[in-house]
Amino acid sequence: MATYLIAHNGESDFHIVANQYSDEAVRYAASELQKYLLKSTGAVVPYFSDRCPSRGPEIRIGPNVRGETVNADDLCEEGFRIIGKDEHIYIVGNTSRGVIYGVYYFLETFCGFACFTKDAEKIDKHPCLEIELDEIVREPAFEFRDAYFRFAFDGDFCAKNRLNTSLADLSVGKGGRMKWYNFHHSFRDLVSPNIYFDTHPEYFSEIDGERVKDSQLCLTNPEVLKIAEQTLRRWIKENPECRVFSVAQNDNRKKCNCPACLALEEEEGSPAGPIIHFVNKLADAIKDDYPNILLHTFAYQYSLPAPKYAVARDNVIVRLCSISCRFDTPLTTLAERGSEKELVYVNALRDWASHAKRLYVWDYIVNFRNYLQPFFPPHTLQANLKMYKKIGIMGILEQGNFAYGGGAAFDDMKSYIIAKLLWDPEADVDAAIHNFCQTVYGEKAGEIMEEYARYVADACQSHPLMIYQNPAAAYVTDEFVDRIEEMFEKALAAAENDVYRRRVEREQLSVRFLRLARMPLETPGRLELVDQFFDDVKSHGITEIRERRTLGAAKESMLTSLYLTERPGYSLYYIMQ
Repeated sequence: MATYLIAHNGESDFHIVANQYSDEAVRYAASELQKYLLKSTGAVVPYFSDRCPSRGPEIRIGPNVRGETVNADDLCEEGFRIIGKDEHIYIVGNTSRGVIYGVYYFLETFCGFACFTKDAEKIDKHPCLEIELDEIVREPAFEFRDAYFRFAFDGDFCAKNRLNTSLADLSVGKGGRMKWYNFHHSFRDLVSPNIYFDTHPEYFSEIDGERVKDSQLCLTNPEVLKIAEQTLRRWIKENPECRVFSVAQNDNRKKCNCPACLALEEEEGSPAGPIIHFVNKLADAIKDDYPNILLHTFAYQYSLPAPKYAVARDNVIVRLCSISCRFDTPLTTLAERGSEKELVYVNALRDWASHAKRLYVWDYIVNFRNYLQPFFPPHTLQANLKMYKKIGIMGILEQGNFAYGGGAAFDDMKSYIIAKLLWDPEADVDAAIHNFCQTVYGEKAGEIMEEYARYVADACQSHPLMIYQNPAAAYVTDEFVDRIEEMFEKALAAAENDVYRRRVEREQLSVRFLRLARMPLETPGRLELVDQFFDDVKSHGITEIRERRTLGAAKESMLTSLYLTERPGYSLYYIMQ
């Protein structure tokens, strides 16, 4: 273990050096290191390319600096290595994205750097920064890591927290992302019923002897395969920035029951059989022309059980969804207790592990019916992610509120915790909560907001927690609402400046929502309180408090329906990319 004096009293003998032909991402990593070392130490560590002669000890960023290569080929795609060698420090990665991750990890480890939200980060002050370093090697627990929250799509937040979210604003210079095309259900787009049904109804599901337009595809029809391949090749050609293309069932249960499809389904013992056979044929058709492209399909609803024999090709992602499960208790615990939906889901995960190299999960950590209703089970989340890792899941999407205005109800904190756990499921969740609250809300208000977070977490993990619940859910008692209302009053009083106070007020929308939703409709003054609440929701830039419903529809529901059990208004449709 060697010791390196990086800076002392605002001065540094070190230089940051990259290869003169480094790509944009490596150069960005080097400039970020310089920027944050200055913030931490007060020292400007010069940054230049190896075209300049060496002038002393160097922090060498990326591959082949001064003709010397530190191996990173043994790491996964986004892994990195930080190593001290003689007088120099090397930060290298298998890819340029790995180099960026390595730089931020270096800053986290030695300078106390953390990015909690797109608007809140910290770095410790080190007038004397002396570090001990031998070798650090880190790799992500999952190859795809997506905190699917609107504010977590911020490119800086993702890069600094090692997320490769498909929808994130991650430029090539910030390392890029694992970009998907047609992110979810796509059979309808591959072979459009609007184009083909009138002339070729045989391309679509046969149900009770009739072909149905709004259904799935007839996956054993060779013409369907031919058209799907043509469409897929066009998508790939028109979207060169995308690596993953979705070839997945529509969001309905209307599978094809024609004799050929049923025979294959019976042979495989699952409706997933015809799907995997179909997707495998497409995967084989494109793999030579596009060796880096992955195809994505679902094991979802009727296709959840794994087939007996079919194994997805290595360039196929099979993704399961936990949509029917509870989130208050770890999935394996519920399965062991015999809870039917969780038992079926966990068994399906284990079965699929031998039928797909790339097995992904679409998971959930939000109340879609009421975005502002607290949904915060961090320790259950951690237990489930540990289970996913043990089974061999390679990619995780944690879906929250992705509406364009974002939300409150712990969205930012959840995004940060998710990022930590998707990189390392063993991360300290309690420390993450504490550090988040201290920086985002300030020391005094943060102490109370941390108490609030832990109180809500305990409540959410003590009763059944589902993704579609009303404010009459078992954990939302009058005592619960009274208690958190009191906490917010104290936090607002303790907020040390307007920035902290504004952040507390945004989170306070949750308790205001619960209070109004549970308040009898005839209560004097309720109308005025509802009007003020929605004015404040808008002032915070929030565009939805109920999934795919306008604020006007949500307001109508609050005015006319105790616990918001009614859902008036039309459903919004926006593209998940």
